[in-house]
Order: sequence, then C-alpha cells, then structure tokens
Amino acid sequence: MRVNHEARAAAAESRRAQTRARLIKAAMTVIADKGPEAASIEDFVAAAGVSRGTFYNYFPTFEDLLHALNTETSEALDKTLEPIRSGIDDPAVLLALVLHRVMASFVADPVRGWLSLKIESTPIPRQAVFEARFDAIYKAAVASGRFRDCEVAAARNLAFGAFRMGLRDLVLGAVGPDHAVDLVSLILIAFGVTPDESTKISREAFSAARAATRRPE
Repeated sequence: MRVNHEARAAAAESRRAQTRARLIKAAMTVIADKGPEAASIEDFVAAAGVSRGTFYNYFPTFEDLLHALNTETSEALDKTLEPIRSGIDDPAVLLALVLHRVMASFVADPVRGWLSLKIESTPIPRQAVFEARFDAIYKAAVASGRFRDCEVAAARNLAFGAFRMGLRDLVLGAVGPDHAVDLVSLILIAFGVTPDESTKISREAFSAARAATRRPE
C-alpha cells in the first residue's frame, strides 16, 4: 500500500494548528477572567481539554503563551484597521478613526478587551506595530501643521495611557458611549486641534466605528 506522506503531514499540521488555536482561545478566556497573575497552567489545560504535556509542547513557558496571545490579538485588531489606513488625508481624522475603531472592537468583544488590558499590565513588550503606526500618524500631523511639535514618545504615552484608562471604563460599563467621544476629543485638543473641531472629528469617527463594528441582528 502506498502511503501519502504529504497528506499525512498536512493532516498532522492541521491537528496541531487546531490544538494551538484551542489553547489560545481557552487562555484568552481564562486570563480575561482571572488576570495573568492568578491564571495557572492547570486553568489553561482544563479549559482547553488537553494535558499539561500538550500545553508545554506548544508553549514552553507562560511568557511564550502571553507573547502568542498578544500577537494574535494585535494582528486581528490590526487587520480590522486596514480599511481606514488609506484614502484619509487628514491625520487628525485618521487618528480619531483608529482610536474609536479599536475601542469599539474591544467593547464589542469584551474578552479580547480585558485580555488586552491585562496583558498591558505585564512586562510583555507592547506590539511594535501600533507604536510605529501612531508615530507615523503623529509625525505626518506635525509636518502638515495639524498637531503641535513635541517628542513623539510623549505624545504616544499620553494617547496610549488615556486610551487604556478609557477602554477599561468602557469595558466595565462604568461610562456611557459619549465617554469615548470626549476622550478622543481631549486627546486631539492636547495635540493642537481646536476644541470645536476636535469634538466634530471625534463624534464622526465614533459613529463610523460603531457602524463598522455593529453586529448584524
């Protein structure tokens, strides 16, 4: 009997990918619920329905798992931003759209929202892609005269810090939708946009983000 080694290898790879995906999904739920400090390997393997040995085959350390979760969440989120990364000439509008789209995505998927917040509290490095995208938008805004000229790292810390606190309150349900509008408006004001214009930009970006992330009824 002739053995189809390619088919067998493909089937094995498919099973491995499915197991890894199951572990990732289980870990997301556990960490979003308990936080990275309280979560244990036993929690992950129980939620995924696999053995401890299987877990270590995919993630030799807890930090490896956190890196994988951070990468998976960031890549999925970055993909949702693709439609708004071209065709927008005003960097102030682009930044508002990005911030609102991310917040709306996490509010629509609270597990990922909590996961992102809790991984942010660990030493795991922030995904460089988001820092690079923010820096590019800010530098373009400064070059065009839309934002004040300051150290981009300071601007990034202001935006990311405010965003993280705002996202926490939104996911908790502690504030209403207008909180996101005011938060992004204040960020734009801090960067040099006038109050009236920043409110208009933020409200329009908020409406666009809500429409894009609304689930079909």
